[in-house]
Amino acid sequence: MDLVRTLGQPLIDTLCRLSDALQRADVPFAVIGASALLLHDVDVGRTTRDLDLAVAVEGGMEAIRPLLLGAGLASTSIEHRFKTEDGSEIDVLAVDPAWTPTHEIRLADGGRIHAVGLPDALQRPIKIAVDGCQVLVAPLSLLIATKLHAATLDDRPHDLADACAALLGYERSGDRRFAVDYERFAELDYETSGAFLAGTDTAEIASRQTRYLVDLGIGELLTSARLTGRFSKGPMSKRLLLAYREGLHAQQNEPDATV
Repeated sequence: MDLVRTLGQPLIDTLCRLSDALQRADVPFAVIGASALLLHDVDVGRTTRDLDLAVAVEGGMEAIRPLLLGAGLASTSIEHRFKTEDGSEIDVLAVDPAWTPTHEIRLADGGRIHAVGLPDALQRPIKIAVDGCQVLVAPLSLLIATKLHAATLDDRPHDLADACAALLGYERSGDRRFAVDYERFAELDYETSGAFLAGTDTAEIASRQTRYLVDLGIGELLTSARLTGRFSKGPMSKRLLLAYREGLHAQQNEPDATV
């Protein structure tokens, strides 16, 4: 995928500059959202000129703001949103490790932002080379989890579409799909086995709380009209979500090898 075309050179330059500043300050961070999916080579069917970033810092947004401004970003009227010199928007979600519950971000005005999966992603980011610099990106399986949870919170159909695009292409190269136990999981086929693997990968690295909330969200999504035959991609999307949830549950249902 041509990242310069899909993200734009100015946004890539900003990302590299932010990555350098955050790493120098020893601040854990990870690219999230649609830009992260593009960095994982997921075809979401659109370009983006915006960036979403998660950071972990005690004190939350006010503690990280000086560093962001020093890296060339400009504040906006929205606390967690910044502008770049070329007008692109960057949303920075500052996870405060001292705050509970861990899946919420506290804003200065008393508001809350759901951050399901972000603490997990910040602990296990993936290094991806981008135009000569190394950036930290949330693992694809956790990006899928965050997108699925986000799809239950608002009326943004692209969150579900993004998650399904990632599920459809998950582990399509390599041989992991061929290693799935299709006898044990008879409802799976090659097309849905990637979603199953995404679920097992999520289960390995996500906290129990994240797994619970994502599972709850999937249950809600499965009742949505968007997953019915009224929509062209509805039935396949439903199969992908069912396969992902099966993978999410698979490890806790592993047979005891000692029996």
